[in-house]
Amino acid sequence: MAGAGETRSIFTDAGAYADPDGWHAQAAALRARPGPVRVTDPGFAPFWAVVHHADVRDVEQRSNIFKNAPHPILVPGANREGGGPPVRNLVGMDDDEHRTYRGLIAPWFLPSALKRRKREIEAIAQERIEALTVGDSRLDFANVVSCGLPLRFINATLGIPSADDAQIHGWTTELFGIDDATVAGADREAALQRAVSALGEYFMGMTARLRAHPDDTLGSVLANAEVDGRPLGPDLLVTYFILLSAAGHDTVATVLAGGIEALARHPDQLALLQSDPSLIGNAVEEIMRWVTPTKHFMRNATSATTVGGRDIESGDWLLLSFASANRDETVFDEPASFDVTRVNAREHLSFGIGPHHCIGSTLARLQLTTFFEKLLPRVRLLELDGDVEYSRTTFVSTFRQLPVRLEVAAH
Repeated sequence: MAGAGETRSIFTDAGAYADPDGWHAQAAALRARPGPVRVTDPGFAPFWAVVHHADVRDVEQRSNIFKNAPHPILVPGANREGGGPPVRNLVGMDDDEHRTYRGLIAPWFLPSALKRRKREIEAIAQERIEALTVGDSRLDFANVVSCGLPLRFINATLGIPSADDAQIHGWTTELFGIDDATVAGADREAALQRAVSALGEYFMGMTARLRAHPDDTLGSVLANAEVDGRPLGPDLLVTYFILLSAAGHDTVATVLAGGIEALARHPDQLALLQSDPSLIGNAVEEIMRWVTPTKHFMRNATSATTVGGRDIESGDWLLLSFASANRDETVFDEPASFDVTRVNAREHLSFGIGPHHCIGSTLARLQLTTFFEKLLPRVRLLELDGDVEYSRTTFVSTFRQLPVRLEVAAH
């Protein structure tokens, strides 16, 4: 935390993201100025916050200059000065290395491959929705419903049994909640190590089984993958599994919950989707823009250049603010309005662009569209039923709680 008399910007203060309206108001003020914003906050090495849509696109597309390594996410200055992370992972790789390791799983996320699994996604979504037709209509949607669909599907893809879903979810919540004291507790470093250790033990046990008895799951592909004739080392293998499991469900769960919240706050938009379900695909894009589950990634400049008219020196650190870019007034008309008919909603940057474009974007769209197509026509009542609480995190946002009244018609 900042010391007495110290303040932090909206980019380094995890608590700022827990107030979305306040955060976006401050981001809009920053976008009124041209170019990236210089940030010098206590405890962090200085960096440029890239807040405009065009500038974020520019940096992401110039991967020859702007690299993910050694730190693809915001870390305190002391951690950054210690060098790169102790274990490499796909997000922190660049160029040929990134292409090689991404290629190990890329075929599993092609539209043609996912099309064959659409029925499985529909079945999981249907199961979750049918459960809403019985019991109390008052529920915490974020913790009861939204995590179930993406968690079960990505875990099934990896070969993780449903009995382990809750355990995996608990560990990854602790991992991504490192900024949030209510999740990580007082000793955040200990919480991080505890989560990583538990996940590492789980996935190495799974790897041993899959190497002894390969099957047709993505988990088996990873466990038995080789690069340059050698199997993946244990550290890299574990981080790959963690990336797929966590990124495969946390972000989608946040968008599902964020979509329900947005529709509860904007009943006119829910009515539009119920009267014209053909709009649901576009609504998913607007929800992605509106929620922006991944708030930022970092880039490191490897040579002097300019971004948005600002001089960037070799070695400078840049924070790409997807949350700000997705509300850029020069791209989106009335960006602070939630509009499921927005003609250019798909121009959001929630999946990134360039070499590091989210490999699971097609899967995410399929899951989100399937869920809303099956749920929304059956919704008879949707309204907030208490205070919505957001996580305190600078990286991947989640909901602490989303209390709603949700009545779903039975078939």
